[in-house]
Amino acid sequence: MKRGQISLDFLFAVTLIGITALNIVYIASSERVHSETFDTVSKLKAFSIDVRDSVVKVYSSGNGFTLRKELPMELGTGDSVTVSLAPPDKLLVNATIGGRRYSVIQKVPLSLHRKSSVVLTWENRAFLIRAQHNETGGWIDVTLSP
Repeated sequence: MKRGQISLDFLFAVTLIGITALNIVYIASSERVHSETFDTVSKLKAFSIDVRDSVVKVYSSGNGFTLRKELPMELGTGDSVTVSLAPPDKLLVNATIGGRRYSVIQKVPLSLHRKSSVVLTWENRAFLIRAQHNETGGWIDVTLSP
């Protein structure tokens, strides 16, 4: 072997090691993004289940009952979460967090007669769930308010 041959082999080995290291860094960073997304989706799903159960609790407690709920996660300045109750039986949680959009839909095990929604931001993370008797329809409306 000549002296130039060893240098070329060494240069080739260093290049392969560099490419491998870059691929490992790329995979690690993409997995980090996926885990952050999964974390956000999991928190929103747990929040939607909590709100759904709270809506049922407020409904079953009757006219005039109010429950205060707070978003269990921190929001940035451009982030928002919209919680909506939609007839006949849907709870929708639409969020824009970190420039990404998320949507969670829950089926509420009772009949909703009125649409209501509330937008949560970093300044206002709390809202109220209220039960009110509807005089004209004869049923109890469950509504969301800031």
